[in-house]
Amino acid sequence: MTHILTLRRALVVLGLLGLLGLAAELAAVGHWYGPSQLIPFAAILVGVLAGALYLSTERAWTRLAVRAAAALLVLTGAYGAVEHTSKNPELRREGRSGALGTPPEARPGESGVLGLPAPRPGWLNGPAPVSAPLAMSGLGLLLLLALYRREADFQTNPSTAVPSYSGD
Repeated sequence: MTHILTLRRALVVLGLLGLLGLAAELAAVGHWYGPSQLIPFAAILVGVLAGALYLSTERAWTRLAVRAAAALLVLTGAYGAVEHTSKNPELRREGRSGALGTPPEARPGESGVLGLPAPRPGWLNGPAPVSAPLAMSGLGLLLLLALYRREADFQTNPSTAVPSYSGD
């Protein structure tokens, strides 16, 4: 196996570990209030299955499956970011603001880390943080980048077993 293929496999493994961690985090916060909140779990499942297939057998169809799953993850993350941004004001009105959504003046005697002021509620750290869906998009981009070059672009030199780029 060449160093490029090893790097690809390592990036796919890193993406899969990130997806599993993201699924664990979503499960830990109980991200299943309604059917639309199950969308990220489905996208993560598709990504993990496609990545596992690619790692078990590197074929053209498994590369295509990973690319399709990665595109799905990017789109799902973008959709989630829009949904989270639109839901934050509604969740604050319902009183579901969480610790970060509570203004520092409502938490007497509590300061931030190292004496810095505690974060104020905003679109990034509200009750529906935008960071989780953006992490999903980032992991999808990582999987897309892992399989960026087409194998037809590389010609393997049998004497050195190092792929050389054939150019456009």
